[in-house]
Amino acid sequence: MMDSSQSKDSQKADPLADALERLERSVANREKSRMTSLAESGSNVRDKEVVKVTESNTAESKVNTEVVVSGDANEPNKNNEPKKNNTWSRVTSNIIVQLSCVLAVGYLLLPAFKKDILKDLLLALESDQRAEFEGKAKITEELNTIGERIDSMSEELKSITQVTEVSAKDVYKELVYLRERNKLITLGDSAIHNSDRASLDQLLRVSELSEDDRLKAGAASEILRVKFAYMNGLRRGTHTIPVGQLFPDQSLKNETELDTDQLIELLDNAEAKVDNRVRAAYLLADKRNSKAADALAKVVETDLNLDVVREAAMTFSEMTGFKNEDLLNTDVLLQWWRSNSDQVRIMLSN
Repeated sequence: MMDSSQSKDSQKADPLADALERLERSVANREKSRMTSLAESGSNVRDKEVVKVTESNTAESKVNTEVVVSGDANEPNKNNEPKKNNTWSRVTSNIIVQLSCVLAVGYLLLPAFKKDILKDLLLALESDQRAEFEGKAKITEELNTIGERIDSMSEELKSITQVTEVSAKDVYKELVYLRERNKLITLGDSAIHNSDRASLDQLLRVSELSEDDRLKAGAASEILRVKFAYMNGLRRGTHTIPVGQLFPDQSLKNETELDTDQLIELLDNAEAKVDNRVRAAYLLADKRNSKAADALAKVVETDLNLDVVREAAMTFSEMTGFKNEDLLNTDVLLQWWRSNSDQVRIMLSN
């Protein structure tokens, strides 16, 4: 029985040896092929080995079964120990062959893996470098923008510094000018709205005597504004003197019945209503006598209300033949009257 079992083991062991030889030859041939075919051949080899190992294990199990059946049940267990050792040695050799195949395939595929890994690393490195370059470019652009803003702020700071370097004396001088210029504007407003001759006279003095050229120009501008306001002949509108109230002792029906003395009396009364005084100066144009001319010239020279002065100057011009578009330029009118009064009085007396 022992001889028959050993013969069967030798018959079963020969195919395994042949399979190992074929595997070694297959591995040697596949080392020279390309990496992709190596990977496929390696997997095929592993599959074949698994099948062959399975077949060998099956054969061994059959051998063990035959040995158990053919053997005497009363034989000692020591006769089966060498068979078990042979089985374990074959299993161990199969495992070693499989691991060798796996290591061989891994060794052959390592260059391809290495190449792919290096390629991926290079792509990652290029991507990182590109991102870093773009980041640096963006930072550079932002720094340039900040630099431009700093330059602009520096220029503004220089201009502010130049302004703040103005001396306190210059600032005080400018404040004085602004204060005086506001006074001139106030004088012009008073001359127009309140008919205040004193305000106009003050503007005339500033325009002639001021040492500041800017104040002279400002005063001249205000004088023109005042005179332009008085060029309108309807500043006071139409008005009728209430003769019944002003002259109750005389039986007068209307203002046209007032004589020269009554009109002059009303014109010279500074406490009388301005509208009545303006109307009296207007009505003296119909009297045409030297007494009326003298009264009108006096009002032009001394009266403090510009509306009264303007109306008196207009009546005087109409009565005497004096011509001047600037009715508030009283100096010219008075100078002409002093030079031509004798001749005008003779003419008015006739």
